[in-house]
Amino acid sequence: MRISSHQAQQVAIDAMLEQQEKLSHVQKQVATGRKIFKPSDDPVAAAKIVKLHDILGTNKQYQDNIAAARARLNLEEGVLTNVTTVLQRVRELAVMANNDTQTNESRASIAEEVDQLREELVGLANSMDSTGEFLFAGARSRFRPFTRNEFGEYDYHGDDGQRHLQIGPRRQIATGDSGTTVFRNIRDGNGDFTILDHPDNRGSGIADPGNIVGAYDQRTYAIVFETVDPAQQGGEGEPYLSFSVIDDQGNTIRPAGTPFTPKAAIQFAGIVTSIDGKPEAGDIFVIRPSYRQDMFTTVQQLAEALREPRGDEPSRAKLHNTVNRVIAGLDQALGNVLDVRADVGARLNALDGQESINEGYSLQVKEVLSDVEDLDYAKAVAELNLKLTGLEASQKAFTRVQGISLFNYI
Repeated sequence: MRISSHQAQQVAIDAMLEQQEKLSHVQKQVATGRKIFKPSDDPVAAAKIVKLHDILGTNKQYQDNIAAARARLNLEEGVLTNVTTVLQRVRELAVMANNDTQTNESRASIAEEVDQLREELVGLANSMDSTGEFLFAGARSRFRPFTRNEFGEYDYHGDDGQRHLQIGPRRQIATGDSGTTVFRNIRDGNGDFTILDHPDNRGSGIADPGNIVGAYDQRTYAIVFETVDPAQQGGEGEPYLSFSVIDDQGNTIRPAGTPFTPKAAIQFAGIVTSIDGKPEAGDIFVIRPSYRQDMFTTVQQLAEALREPRGDEPSRAKLHNTVNRVIAGLDQALGNVLDVRADVGARLNALDGQESINEGYSLQVKEVLSDVEDLDYAKAVAELNLKLTGLEASQKAFTRVQGISLFNYI
């Protein structure tokens, strides 16, 4: 086999270049701290690195979703705090106005403040987040949820849905509440039933909101007052005021003849209430199941009742009955808002917990990624020295081969 001088020199050059390439690869590893730069370096490890980076990217999106959800829920919690403050102020004004020392003029002044508070309440219900979306419109977040129509009633243009964000592999969380949940889904009266004084009542009877003491069947009842004359029944004694209770089918629940005593408990069908003042014969108080009513209407009813002039005992009794119902309704509204706030707080706590879980998971994934991707510097430095030695040997060999020529042997 014939070997030319050029061929010998080319072999030496190729060996030296190969050593330089290997040294360059190790130098790049030491400089970057990474041991894999392309899939061909280690196909199995490269595939694992891609998968781990995907997991970290997804987990980062979960953390971004948590930040977005936290910002929206914190904003909602702040709005609900203001709603609570407004409702508490309206309740204070209702208690103040429900005093017979107030004049028609002073009650009218209180009604003006109540109107302003109602408008503030509507403004809070139409609050927007930083992206210009309405907080309490449900899934229809681009629509203003509450507007007042030509009849003075409040229309709701949102829906009852909730928007959710993914905050973990198998966990979503609601980022808001609908206007129905916060402002409309409120029962009037005491939450179970409402006591209404008949418009034609002539006495000064004032009904207590009452409460449930048994199994209330959600039917409508009427407390009817009438005068009983014992002489007409063959007895003796002076005529006295009594009451009876009938249901919505006309059935007698409690027969007439029970003497009426102001503030004494009146109990039937799982209901207990009392009536103060002096009802007259023919006066009626209706007890019906609670209806759902938005808090704006409740506040508006208070302002309307305060503007109506009151000059005698029957008219003042009507005022007290109306204000008592409004106060009961405000208590229901406050309780509902507090329930929603508690739920928002629970969701914020859930975000904190899931955020910690995500951080721990990311740390574990990064540790695994480090084992696969990061360089072992001690091993790399030893290999670097080895490659340098190999390169030096290759360079010396090239120097010696370069000086050899067949002419030296002729």
